[in-house]
Amino acid sequence: MPEALNAAFANRAVAPHSIFAADLDTTLRDAAEALRQGRNAEALAPLAALDPRQIASAERCQLVGLIHVGAEAWAAAVPWFTQARALRPDFLDAVLRLARVLQRVGRFDEADAAFAEAEKLGHADAAGYYNHGLVLRALGRNDAAIAAFDHALRLQPAYPQALRAGGIILSESGNAGGALKFLDEALRLKPDYYEALLDRGNILNEVKRYEEACAAYRTALVYFPGNPELLNNLGVALINLGDLPGAVEAFDQALAARPESAEAWFNRGTALLKTAGPEAALQSIDRALALRPDYQAALVARGVALKELCQFEAAESAFDAAIALDPKSAHARNNKGVLQLLRGNFRDGWENYEYRWGCGLIPHNELKFPIPEWRGNSHPGEKLIVYGGEGLGDALQFCRYLPLLAAAGIDVTFFCRSKMLRLFRGLSPTVRCVDDLGPNERFDSQIALSSLPRAFGSDLATIPGHTPYLAAEPALVAKWAERLASRGNPAAFKIGLCWQGNPDPKVDPARSIPLAHFAALAGVADFRLISLQKHDGVEALAARPELAIETLDADFDAGPDAFIDTAAVMQSLDLIVTCDTSIAHLAGALGRPTFVLLKEIPDWRWLLGRDDTPWYPTVRLFRQTTRGNWDAVMQRVVEAAAAERDDASGQALRSAAMM
Repeated sequence: MPEALNAAFANRAVAPHSIFAADLDTTLRDAAEALRQGRNAEALAPLAALDPRQIASAERCQLVGLIHVGAEAWAAAVPWFTQARALRPDFLDAVLRLARVLQRVGRFDEADAAFAEAEKLGHADAAGYYNHGLVLRALGRNDAAIAAFDHALRLQPAYPQALRAGGIILSESGNAGGALKFLDEALRLKPDYYEALLDRGNILNEVKRYEEACAAYRTALVYFPGNPELLNNLGVALINLGDLPGAVEAFDQALAARPESAEAWFNRGTALLKTAGPEAALQSIDRALALRPDYQAALVARGVALKELCQFEAAESAFDAAIALDPKSAHARNNKGVLQLLRGNFRDGWENYEYRWGCGLIPHNELKFPIPEWRGNSHPGEKLIVYGGEGLGDALQFCRYLPLLAAAGIDVTFFCRSKMLRLFRGLSPTVRCVDDLGPNERFDSQIALSSLPRAFGSDLATIPGHTPYLAAEPALVAKWAERLASRGNPAAFKIGLCWQGNPDPKVDPARSIPLAHFAALAGVADFRLISLQKHDGVEALAARPELAIETLDADFDAGPDAFIDTAAVMQSLDLIVTCDTSIAHLAGALGRPTFVLLKEIPDWRWLLGRDDTPWYPTVRLFRQTTRGNWDAVMQRVVEAAAAERDDASGQALRSAAMM
């Protein structure tokens, strides 16, 4: 700024004005000198009495504007640059400085007009086009912004800031690959460009390239060691990667550098909820809320932690506090709905559970038909499409409603995953199951599969609990019955096991059971244990050969169709013992005797304080009474399984006696 002031003094011209030029020049000279010495208030004080409309010199108006800019009095500079431009419409520097000051104070429409005016006057400076691009982006005119950044890069190809700005717009438009190319070039030119380093990690995290995101943040930390923002974002990427202890360590480092970071405290609590437990998580979450009482995400996290601590009223109050901050908050309402459903309040729970779509966890209206959502009114002949974008367990649980729709005279089409088609086609001949739609398909209404309980108004007394509603294929049942009989004691009590669900930490790994806990079952002589585990979790068998858990052949559910062999094998089993995963829902839908082992506070569909479930009459629930204690659960499972075996043996003896 001193250079600009010197140039302005050197180039000022004497012109008629209502204030004596000599007095004005003295005032300006004194103000400029005070500014050079860092005495901003003293520099601005004499200028407050001046009126730009009374000064007829464009150069002097420009100088007053520059003094205001130097003192960071941006808004006060605007009328001076405006007057300079009015006095000399071709005064390019005044127009350009007006544009930048208007940009600085957020008057983007006026800034856009001023930048456009400067460009018409012949402005050809890369920085000007770059700043114009920033203004256009702020106005939401991304195509024009890209054009401005391109112009800046043509004038100055090695312009990291313009490359970064273009990359951000590409990212916002969904072109992550293009954005990363722009950022990589910016970083080639300026390897220690903090914002580009941060943006690169953030984009990789957003597109779920978590390992690369972690590497990007670590590269940035080489240039900016101990930077709390980078450490916090590294922690988030590590959570997404499943490295929760590593995430906690990153958050601890971020907080060592910036203890007042509410975001880092909140993120630390999120990671601790799935590692150290809700007590430790709550301490971090409360620290975040102490720093930022209106931190809505932290209020929701507090509710989740309190729910895990069985403090249900306090949890609901936390969700209500979050909703009070934003009544349309999908995250808060969905979590409140889950709590209400867990406690058996289906009437209110279904309504709030609908907000799950807004949490980004499940794709809603993936078919995007311009037709209304089905609300539960039956119109015989109505063509309804039901789409299933949920997890496999949800699809297995809620597909029971499809035959009820068909029975009401509705023409039902169920759009589901390709790998589930073969199993679901056994639901009912009146339910059409597809994984693709023709170009001429037409429907009257649509609904998500998991929204059907709400549309039916289901409560604890009216859940359609009749099973089985799915069936295994007879040929496959015979095939697997023969295989099982040929490889083990046919008189043994056959128990199918599943111990691990989805290992994604966002899905709740606490539902899975370490295989070692099944040793109590393996210790019963006439129990024959057979693994129903596929993919994740199978590797645990190699470390526990003493459990003598049988595995099925390589062709077991190895094709494109999910669960068809599992369903067939279940028909030859005396009992299924499983953690809370899709196997539990499949066994229940088939009407097979099943024990489901649940953590202390389970998923909402298993409710609280009961050992049965209205969803599946052949399923018994075995709950942790102390968080994390599977041994006590397994002891009760062994006793109950032995009772099932004894009952089965007694029935067999009675049947033999009657023959």
